[in-house]
Amino acid sequence: MSVDNHVIESHTDVLIVGAGPSGLTAAYWMARYGIRARVIEKKETKVFNGHADGIRMRTMELFDSMGIQHRVNHEAHSAVAPGFWIPGENGTLIRKGSMIPAQVFQSPFQHMLLDQGRIERIMIDSIREHSDIEVERGVITEALEYDESMDHDPNAYPISVKIRTSSPEKEITIPSNLRLDEWEDIVRQSQKRQAKCETIKAKYIIGCDGAHSWTRRQLYIPFEGENSEHVWGVIDVVPLSNFPDIRRLGTISNITGTILIVPRERNLVRFYVPVHVINDTTTNGRYDRSDITPEKIKARVQAILSPYTFDFKIIDWWTAYQIGQRIAPSFAKGNRAFLAGDAVHTHSPKVGLGMNISMQDGFNIGWKVALVVAGVADPAILSTYNTERYRLAELLLEYDKFWSVYFTDDAKPPEDGGADKNVEMLKIVERYQDFSDGVKAFYGESPLVSKAGIETGPPFATNLVPGERVLPSKLRQHADDSMVWSMRIMKSDGLFRLVVLAGDIRSQEQKKRVDTLGHYLAGLNKSKPSILTRYASIPGGAGSIVDTLTIHSAPWNEAEFFDFPESLRPFDPVMGWGYDKIWCDHACVWDRDVDGKAYERWGVDRVRGAMFILRPDQYIGWVGELEDVDEVTRYLDGFLTQKPVSILSNGHV
Repeated sequence: MSVDNHVIESHTDVLIVGAGPSGLTAAYWMARYGIRARVIEKKETKVFNGHADGIRMRTMELFDSMGIQHRVNHEAHSAVAPGFWIPGENGTLIRKGSMIPAQVFQSPFQHMLLDQGRIERIMIDSIREHSDIEVERGVITEALEYDESMDHDPNAYPISVKIRTSSPEKEITIPSNLRLDEWEDIVRQSQKRQAKCETIKAKYIIGCDGAHSWTRRQLYIPFEGENSEHVWGVIDVVPLSNFPDIRRLGTISNITGTILIVPRERNLVRFYVPVHVINDTTTNGRYDRSDITPEKIKARVQAILSPYTFDFKIIDWWTAYQIGQRIAPSFAKGNRAFLAGDAVHTHSPKVGLGMNISMQDGFNIGWKVALVVAGVADPAILSTYNTERYRLAELLLEYDKFWSVYFTDDAKPPEDGGADKNVEMLKIVERYQDFSDGVKAFYGESPLVSKAGIETGPPFATNLVPGERVLPSKLRQHADDSMVWSMRIMKSDGLFRLVVLAGDIRSQEQKKRVDTLGHYLAGLNKSKPSILTRYASIPGGAGSIVDTLTIHSAPWNEAEFFDFPESLRPFDPVMGWGYDKIWCDHACVWDRDVDGKAYERWGVDRVRGAMFILRPDQYIGWVGELEDVDEVTRYLDGFLTQKPVSILSNGHV
């Protein structure tokens, strides 16, 4: 095949290398903000089966804020109350019990199981819904240059990547179980493409190209850590077995080893099992992957499940891998190059967190880069990516290190000599559960997180903690009684959101406080420009980068929609009043989840209320009282681009 030697040069604002989970979540933000971006991927097709499969509750919450959770929930299999089996007498296995997660009431969502290919499909569809960004497949990256001296010029293109695009050399293999909505991509990728060489000039690059990241190597960022001597097999099958918990998430420990069972969609079950130990003195720490076969994995599962039977006729996917914990010392180089997901941290798949942490990496860096490219935010916010995500990557590797050892044949018993291995495994799960389920993010003080000298929520909003998520609550839309979870109301649409907890406006004193805030937000106080008109907007976007959302605590039938200031329920000459801006924390007999206890859940007084800023990625940035307009302005002034004074002077709402 001949390739045109003529090198095309093109320009883009953001280049994303890799179309896995982290790359697609970063691309989601480019789509939402209307940023000129390209996503390139060396593989000819997307993932169709296998790979990552665990979706934690926090990721489900983010999916809900993106408007795609319903699709995931429809296809996925739920995984609740993990079980444990241990050796009994005379070579039997006995059920030890199950673990009820401490976070079971912290979220309306539970741990779900769905293969990575379907998650990618849903993400790609969401990106297409909001933009014309497409994943360019079959793209080989050949060289990367980064001129850091151009970092401070917002119009410069310091990134230069040489790529080669070629037509498929061979016919694309089509999986037998391909879903209907995947056919379009198969047809597109099977068509002949023009072979060409191209140099892409970019303002920013985000490397999401996996554990063997080409981008990371080109940026000379090391990968620190080591592999263990254990090789694991993973197999997705439809099992034929008389083991009673074959469709329950759990572990089985036998004298011959320990396996992890993960039930999946379409009657599939995944088995993780150690199959080989590497002798460093003879293999230099490497193993011959061809030595691992589905038959060898099957034999190991059979041995550990004994005396129960195990067989299968359908095998959907399998692989072998070597356990290892590695992390890059930095997730960024300069102020224009970033890495996410497996490109900067790797671990064993058994903790079920890899895809979640990777997607949340992309979710974190994506909106920050997009806002800076759009000229709406100060480039200084980009440094918060490394500080916010690095600590979580460290926790991921730490958790995996403690957890994985219990699956190896030579796992040592606890030093206290009393507790069995399963008890110790439960202790590890409980120690890291806040982190693994995403209940806590541990984001520290930064330009984007104002803790004002406190590590927890302020006394008037004790559970609204800057740097953490908002505890989910189901609320009622005041105007029509629609009942929606708070994550969906506080949607991931690219805006900062001033959430006004208006309290009980039946109190005349409280209504006066809310009216005063509305007066300020309307821009009627000329000495204090409103945050709704103070900052630059996304080019081509509609309205302010700061939106409002009001949640009051009065019974819905004892307050009226028009009791609230117009700035909290703005009028559109085409679409009418902003009915979706006013919500009520009042119990409803028709929905048991609408319990009228959101204020209590958030630690906020039901009369006086409070207010907070929610970042585009659904984390709290600032918390204050209704009078704290100077403080919220100071917080946003710290990183958002202000409009010129000439515009502000006439920019009343």
